[in-house]
Amino acid sequence: MKTNKILMILVALVLLLSVVSLSGCLGGDDAKPAPENNTPAPDTPAPEGQVPEGNTPAPENNTPAPPKSGSVTLVLGEAGDAEPNYFIRTSNQRFSTSSLTISSGETVRFMNTESRTFRHLYHSTDGAFEDFSLDPRYSATLTFNQPGTYKIELLNHYSGEPFGTSAQVLTITVN
Repeated sequence: MKTNKILMILVALVLLLSVVSLSGCLGGDDAKPAPENNTPAPDTPAPEGQVPEGNTPAPENNTPAPPKSGSVTLVLGEAGDAEPNYFIRTSNQRFSTSSLTISSGETVRFMNTESRTFRHLYHSTDGAFEDFSLDPRYSATLTFNQPGTYKIELLNHYSGEPFGTSAQVLTITVN
């Protein structure tokens, strides 16, 4: 008799937990459909502070526009046609240099030379290339196809956070 009561209580608790867990997955009144089209009609002026589609804003204070997505070609590993013009090592969770000036079309090889098992995440702050990770003794090449200033952060692959108090940043200026 006592085991039947315990069994009934356990079944009731499992059912209650299942209902509570699933209730968050169903959405609720606050669920909103995705907008179908965010672009204004052709005759509608763009809201203040926004640039109409197809136009690019003029850079302020003569600062160059950030590099466009796809302006950098990424090849993981030793493969690829581009022979590197420059070599950047990462060791002790730092870049071997903090800045580099190159010409458009040149290639930079990045290599994780850690002696320990620190996997590095290379993050483009402006989205010029897709983030990539390198295990120790692995490399990747980046070919910079367009002029601009590119900033690359060195982060911990597992947490996406800097190794220390602030991210190590490599600035590559492409002329």
